[in-house]
Amino acid sequence: MGASAASGWNRIARALHWGTALAVLVEVPAGFIMSWTYAARDAAGKANHILSSQIHHTLGMLLLIAVVFRIVWRLTHDRPSPPATSTRFEVVLAAAVQGMFYLLLLALPLSGWAALSSMAAGAGYPAPEMWFFGTDGFGPNGFIPHIVPPVAWNAPVLFKYGFFARVHIWGLWLGGGVLALHMAGALKQHFIARSDVLIRMWRGQA
Repeated sequence: MGASAASGWNRIARALHWGTALAVLVEVPAGFIMSWTYAARDAAGKANHILSSQIHHTLGMLLLIAVVFRIVWRLTHDRPSPPATSTRFEVVLAAAVQGMFYLLLLALPLSGWAALSSMAAGAGYPAPEMWFFGTDGFGPNGFIPHIVPPVAWNAPVLFKYGFFARVHIWGLWLGGGVLALHMAGALKQHFIARSDVLIRMWRGQA
């Protein structure tokens, strides 16, 4: 649906926006902690690795579900018109940034899912633990399917853990750049152009 004369975003749209932002704020640090503690030998380090893995993997799945719902919601509901202070370039750039966000919010969980699928139990690794999805995501008591076949990390094939992990990391850095553009645009509209863009997303109406 196109832009409408609505003065602000409704509650569901705002909840999806800020809920996604909060989840990403937890998801990214958890991913770094998971990586840093992977080879930990002490009990505390191993415990931190398991906890951060559970948080990162579970939130990743929940984010994927949320972004699919968010895209459906976005396509079936009107949105407020761009502020009158925006130039044509700013409107196009904002749309491009939003499109990149949706693409990355799909690509990052999917690449992470593929990475876990490629190295999960059955390829010489224990199944990663997840909350809400059974005892673990991929094991006998879980119900998360493999979206790629499990293979050894050093198998002579392209689509293995290293490939999906690199896609995941590249997507993360690209997402950081897109987020910086998004935040810069919102702050520019609020403090320089004095538009109501940020207010509409925060409380619905100016």
